[in-house]
Amino acid sequence: MTAPEFNVAEGTRNLGFIWPMMFITIACGAISGFHSLVAGGTTGKQLPLETDARKVGYNAMLLESLLAMLVLVAIGATLTFEDYKAIVWPTDPAVKSNPILGFSLAAGHLFHRGLGIPVALGTVFGILLVEGFVVTTLDAAIRLNRYLLEELWSVLFRQPPALLKHHWFNAGLAVALMWVLAYSNAFNRLWPIFATANQLLAALGLLTIAAWLLCRGKPTLFVLIPGGFMVLTTTASLLVLLKTYVAQRNYPLLVTDILLIILSVGVFMLFLRTFLARRRGSVRDVHPLKPVAEQL
Repeated sequence: MTAPEFNVAEGTRNLGFIWPMMFITIACGAISGFHSLVAGGTTGKQLPLETDARKVGYNAMLLESLLAMLVLVAIGATLTFEDYKAIVWPTDPAVKSNPILGFSLAAGHLFHRGLGIPVALGTVFGILLVEGFVVTTLDAAIRLNRYLLEELWSVLFRQPPALLKHHWFNAGLAVALMWVLAYSNAFNRLWPIFATANQLLAALGLLTIAAWLLCRGKPTLFVLIPGGFMVLTTTASLLVLLKTYVAQRNYPLLVTDILLIILSVGVFMLFLRTFLARRRGSVRDVHPLKPVAEQL
């Protein structure tokens, strides 16, 4: 392993302050808004028993964290730190950062040392590993996007037209939006704010759960503490990014940043209102099968 054990100065220079940036960069196995959508949109519909949720969710977290550790070991054991930085943090402005190439090249070296496969061929297998992960993620994302679009139409329209309720229309719209982002290469511009938006969604999910538990008279601290921490962290990250986007005059991301701040404040105020109403004893017991927002 040629990577240093501690490299705070260089990490801060390339990624920003440890707090909040580290807590919105490390996602998935730790905390993820996308995972909350998966849990609510698909996992919850596939479990035969509610008690299976802990086993599925907890072990999935452990497996994904193990995968992350294996990736770190593969990169650290096969690439020199200078090679890694040249790929992921290039000093030449004309060279773009390419983390996928970093992992794929590390996999190629690993396959070569362990199995004798040529590095070039092993690198291709490394790219296929990443692509397999991406394809399964996009498959789930399209399904979740369809659910979200169907819910959005029900919010925007009192009686949504039949077309907007059809699963083929909503799935096709999700695919079309992804195609536009890919064709215009817009994802490169949106990527910097993706991590913050993802973690903000996780924080809002935790607050939603806390509000539901509060209305049911159940303990809430185990979700309030991480939820509150992530609200503060993502809000701080949005303020840091806001300053950057203003300096860069990056108006699309500037507008997105402001909208995310408004969203976070709005949901926090909704939760606060629910909490205060509960303390006054004016919140009735809720039915677990109805949407929380509808009941509040």
